[in-house]
Amino acid sequence: MVFFERVCDTLLLAAAGGEAPKPAIFLERFYIVLLLTHLIAAGVLAGSMTHNLLIVWKYIRGKFGRKKRELYFARVSLWSYVIVYLFGCLIYPAFRVYFRAAYFDVDLSWATGLFEVKEHWGSLGLAMFFVYYYLRKSFEPDIEKDKLWLYVPMCLILNVIVWYKIIVGCYLSLLKGSF
Repeated sequence: MVFFERVCDTLLLAAAGGEAPKPAIFLERFYIVLLLTHLIAAGVLAGSMTHNLLIVWKYIRGKFGRKKRELYFARVSLWSYVIVYLFGCLIYPAFRVYFRAAYFDVDLSWATGLFEVKEHWGSLGLAMFFVYYYLRKSFEPDIEKDKLWLYVPMCLILNVIVWYKIIVGCYLSLLKGSF
């Protein structure tokens, strides 16, 4: 913990031009570490959801050889989504004060709207992930093929949400660097 405080203090000191800012916002001191963790978890989420979709897509053609791996990817996707969501909530206060209020709201109001749409889809995706995971745990795809009509489109929709959030998040980060 002390190590992360020193790293964050050093990075904040460098970003402030040599003056040590006084952290006044919840977890502001750990913003960079939280942001990087958010980014890494988003990468795990994108990879696991994409692999999951590739396996689920084969269910339509009657190929059920990788059911255990698909369940594993569904589990990893659920937990990585929860982690991304939680770390996003932890970095939001500092983002709100330093980037959104100071830059997006003033100069780029359309970027604020894009961010809000991204967050609304993210909240909807969080609820859908729990339904998706519990649906997957409740059936065997090769035996109960009648449930695939809900499971396959839900997997596709969640992939669209995940990739939309990642692309928009990266684009917004490029508008104003987070460091």
